[in-house]
Amino acid sequence: MPELPEVQSVLDGVLPILQTKRVLGLKSYYPGTLILDPHLAEDIFPLSLKKAWRRGKYMIFDFNEGYSSIVHLRMTGKLVYEPQPEDIHKHERARFELEDGEAIRFIDPRTFGKIWLFKSENLDNYLPKLGVEPLEEELNSKYLTQVLKGRKAPIKNLLLDQRLIAGLGNIYVCELLYRSGVRPDRSGGKVNLSEIKRIVKDTKEVLEEAIVAGGTSISDYRNVDDKSGKFQRFLRVYQKKECPRGHDIENIRLAGRSSFFCPKCQK
Repeated sequence: MPELPEVQSVLDGVLPILQTKRVLGLKSYYPGTLILDPHLAEDIFPLSLKKAWRRGKYMIFDFNEGYSSIVHLRMTGKLVYEPQPEDIHKHERARFELEDGEAIRFIDPRTFGKIWLFKSENLDNYLPKLGVEPLEEELNSKYLTQVLKGRKAPIKNLLLDQRLIAGLGNIYVCELLYRSGVRPDRSGGKVNLSEIKRIVKDTKEVLEEAIVAGGTSISDYRNVDDKSGKFQRFLRVYQKKECPRGHDIENIRLAGRSSFFCPKCQK
């Protein structure tokens, strides 16, 4: 599933395209993928981009005409830029039609991804309540100490809770906890201050490194040019047999997800 670095990488790829090409239409090819604000006028196109930004795993496109679109890739979604689009791809669920016959395809084999189009003033009706952004100053040791205090749930489950921290997913939480030396099944309330400081630091470092590498391509994820990310080359525990120190990796289930960790490095 695309996590914060993948979503940011896709957004960074789409932004220069939409800054130079107006959106002439938004086509839907699969029921339920495109969700339209019931109060939209019949013909709102063309649209010209005002601002594009990310909130957690959501991409938000604000247009000068007073409309906005949210794209949520979910498990297998991806946006692919096509200067000369061909026939509809078998997994193409929607398409942003651009000037000069160009297009941005929304490809989604599992069909869980969504695109919303609505009046910008109604953003809060379509964007869920999300926690702090992990790459911003609001994620700090003081905040994390507060949200972990007295919590019995595993630290990994709490870091994955989008209501607490927006954008973290299974891959990067496994990786950051390895770097921090904290077992994923430790109760959040039992993580001490020095460990919390390491988690905050390692969260930011792992995410920044992954963004530079264009994200992690384990299965379906691709950038807007349909090329793979490269951070999978630098994973230390996720889907690994041994950690960088040569210790055997264990895999346990937490919150229904595979949780890779080193029992010797993460005590």
